[in-house]
Amino acid sequence: MRTERDKKPTVENKPSTLSPFRYPGGKSRLRATILNWISELGFRPTHFIEPFAGGASVGLAVAELDLANHVTLAELDPDVGSVWDVVLNGKATAFSERITSFRLNHTTATDVISRQPTDQLARAFRCLLLNRISRAGIMAPGAGWLKRGEDDHGLGSRWYPQTLADRVVATNALRDKITFLQEDGLEVLGKFAKDPRAVAFIDPPYVVRGRGAGQRLYAYHDVDCDELFQIARTFAGALVITYHRSVIVERLADAAGIERHTINVQTGHKRTKRELIMYRRPIDPRATKQSDISAKDSRKRKNGVRFQH
Repeated sequence: MRTERDKKPTVENKPSTLSPFRYPGGKSRLRATILNWISELGFRPTHFIEPFAGGASVGLAVAELDLANHVTLAELDPDVGSVWDVVLNGKATAFSERITSFRLNHTTATDVISRQPTDQLARAFRCLLLNRISRAGIMAPGAGWLKRGEDDHGLGSRWYPQTLADRVVATNALRDKITFLQEDGLEVLGKFAKDPRAVAFIDPPYVVRGRGAGQRLYAYHDVDCDELFQIARTFAGALVITYHRSVIVERLADAAGIERHTINVQTGHKRTKRELIMYRRPIDPRATKQSDISAKDSRKRKNGVRFQH
């Protein structure tokens, strides 16, 4: 029999939108499928790891729905990391107040963005503001700001002060379930590599051997995909990996014994493109068995959720 914790995220039991970020290549549309896949694994994860957190929409949902004992988010970018540090480590109230009290126009935005922040709170606010007023949420050097914006609302068309403040407060309420690390994602992933009941969602910047869209989208885009798949090959737990379509990535996934498909995703310019999604259950399923899952449930979950392709 399924326990309360084993419930799948259904219409009645679905996560909120907690991330304050707009992210290029964000996985919010894929989130429900990933959550269903986690809930169908047949065991309760000890840890859920999102080593390239960015907007962290999946990790926050796992924490909100209590689908794992603990969630670890990692992000190397110090600006993005400052937001998660402030939200989760004691300054959420001050952050939300700064968001709601800010009066956005081109002059005030220019003033904030042009200043070098003097503390972590100022850095977090500058990062979030830049994210919300930039085209498609792209914060890399050279990215432009919104002009017409959504419904011709201009620069402020994606700046919803009360909504953003509410998300900050709601995420802060989950702080006991979440650990944030401003560290290299591959190093963090390696720390959990021997835990058969760990689950990782790996969504790195899309750069493969020096080529890929991630170079123009992210300041911290240098991720060694060969090393990533070396870690994935021996990662004892379950994992999901997303990447742009690449023959190199496909070969690395095949060599690591990771199933792969292509899926449709929508870009920041509202165009559809095909991306790779790869996934694998724990290497040794016997290490994940737990007594509160019946044999009937185990048979039902044997094949689990498949990603549509």
